[in-house]
Amino acid sequence: MTKIIIDGVEIEADPKQPLIRACHDNGVDVPMYCYHPGLSPVGSCRICQVEVKQGEMPPRIMVACKTPVAEGMIVDTRAPKAHAARRECLEFLLKNHPLDCPICDKAGECDLQDFAFAEGQGEGRSVEPRRKLDKRKSLGDVIVLDEERCILCSRCVRFFEDVTKKPQLTVSELGSRSTISTFMDRPLQGNYQGNLADVCPVGALTLKKFRFQARVWNLEKHFSTCGECSRGCSITVEILRRREVKRIRPRYNPDVNKWWMCDVGRFAFDRFNEEERIEGAAVRDAQGRLVETGVSDALAKAADILKVHPSPAIVASPWLTVEEGEVLLALAERAGVAAAFVAPPPNDLADDLLHTGDPCPNRRGLVELGLAAISAEEALERIGAGKSAILVGERVVELLGEEALEDLPAALRLIAFVRHPVHAPATNVCIGVPTAVERTGTWINVDGGRGPIAAARPAPPNVRPLTSTLAALAELIQRQEAPA
Repeated sequence: MTKIIIDGVEIEADPKQPLIRACHDNGVDVPMYCYHPGLSPVGSCRICQVEVKQGEMPPRIMVACKTPVAEGMIVDTRAPKAHAARRECLEFLLKNHPLDCPICDKAGECDLQDFAFAEGQGEGRSVEPRRKLDKRKSLGDVIVLDEERCILCSRCVRFFEDVTKKPQLTVSELGSRSTISTFMDRPLQGNYQGNLADVCPVGALTLKKFRFQARVWNLEKHFSTCGECSRGCSITVEILRRREVKRIRPRYNPDVNKWWMCDVGRFAFDRFNEEERIEGAAVRDAQGRLVETGVSDALAKAADILKVHPSPAIVASPWLTVEEGEVLLALAERAGVAAAFVAPPPNDLADDLLHTGDPCPNRRGLVELGLAAISAEEALERIGAGKSAILVGERVVELLGEEALEDLPAALRLIAFVRHPVHAPATNVCIGVPTAVERTGTWINVDGGRGPIAAARPAPPNVRPLTSTLAALAELIQRQEAPA
């Protein structure tokens, strides 16, 4: 470590990191636009200028993102000359900016907006018209570019160069004609395009699926873990007024995903907003219809079924948490059977960056608990070979296939702890379960890291936690087994 002085305080700084990192790590606010800790520094926006004194040389104004730390360096981030230099750079950045904050999706989390407000630069000194540039320019299926908002920080260009290693963007033309564009105007490709909206410090690059959907200050943000592959990226789930999931974004985790996430996980929120679901429970009546009932009544009927048809085949979802898996194992032990979870084959989304290609977010956690990983075909074979079966967890029906469940013999007694109604003839009891944004627990990723999931919104009033309903069913079975 290298000892330097920042604003009169001696600190230890990593000589492998630029000066701006030392400032931020020690709580010193230095503005930045082109700099991003996950990208190579270029020093193009010049907004991070500070006063630096080394040895006998007089103090100089330097950009903190391109300046390496050196022993004995004295840094003054509040020096009048540094402050004046930053204000001048800000004035140039605002010269051609449309200042359309009231209609910009980035309003409320825009670095340019925040710094302009902090500096109080509410007026421009020039009278020349702003540049006329393209608005709402589509860059593919994910991103929209508003060229007039762009400050040419080149973060988006460097993201493809440094992170995905597949360059797709460039700064075209020269001088005042410079714009961000794709090579040969081809649409962007790949599974990581959504990160462009995260790295963009202004509102130039926005997500098509989030555009004009919500104001960021109306969103409740909750830390959680992505469940779309076994990587278990740390994420933030953002809810609008405790109802709809409007956005999922990566959360910095140096051991898993750093600052990034793939588009598969980013846009998985649609499944959490589906309206058709079991809000409570449903049982099959004498006329063969699934009718709504209370959870307690449904559990009592499930226990009666298992008393008449014991030793059920228990098949779970790989989206179960470790805590839910423990309760499921206790239920299986009470029923005298072994539990397993459906493990689908790898998909074609695996890459060298984040996505593992394994759609099971808690495969390792469930295997370590003692649950067997079986294919959908083997699971259906187990279910069809018995007289009763229990399906547990969200997406388990999706993995097994609704048509395959409909082909099961009607004489089978099927009990399903699922999110959506299972209309197969064999279904006798359906009990609703919360989704991954409505419950808490732990997933263990492919590397053994524990990823907590959090309840970002409440489940419907009649939907109980899966740990609660499974434990209640195990208790009912135990009571039935007890001597009178």
